[in-house]
Amino acid sequence: MRYKWANVKQPAWEYPEVYTTMTMHYDQIKVEANRAAGQVRLEVKTLRGEHYESIIKQGVVLREKDVKTGALTDLTDILSIYRKDFSSLPDTPLLELIGGNYGILTEFLGTAERIVVKEGRAATRLWKLIKGIPAAIRRGMANLWRNFRYYNASARPADFVDMALIAGATYAAFTYNFDYLNAGFTLCVMAALTGLVDWLIRKREPWLLKVYASVALGSVAVYRGYFFQ
Repeated sequence: MRYKWANVKQPAWEYPEVYTTMTMHYDQIKVEANRAAGQVRLEVKTLRGEHYESIIKQGVVLREKDVKTGALTDLTDILSIYRKDFSSLPDTPLLELIGGNYGILTEFLGTAERIVVKEGRAATRLWKLIKGIPAAIRRGMANLWRNFRYYNASARPADFVDMALIAGATYAAFTYNFDYLNAGFTLCVMAALTGLVDWLIRKREPWLLKVYASVALGSVAVYRGYFFQ
């Protein structure tokens, strides 16, 4: 496959240079570059609607994000799938700025037929997988902490009022006849209503920690009521 990279200049933007192409599976690949700052932004939009980005400066990954959900997450396994696509970028200096992350080559070799990604033997891959488990756990814990700080920093006083309303309505529904199903459905409905208030009246995105916590607790309550009550 011969990749057709489109190159666009946008001098007034944070990333003055943009490369875009499409994979054989019609996923969109984008590389944005700020050569003066030594920084690149890798972006993947899949045909299924997934959207990921990674910001790298001088070979060091600064941030990885699931753009669709807004969550900071480890994209090593996901972006490694596209290492051959990114390696086809016809710009060796930009490949060097990526610094070999996600298995992307640091030198332009030409068409995809000339790009060989060494997989190694099964035993070698298994050993690398086992050796990488502690680092993966550390990255996962760090991502959880970054996500918590991100969601916590986005909270507003109105969100705590919403939490109080959700908790009060759920408690009232449960104490009415001590039914976990009623409590779970009430919790989910109240969370959805407060989310709509955020969208339609407050004109902002809902506080995701409020939504996630409500849906999780509501699901537990519905499960408890359906199977054990």
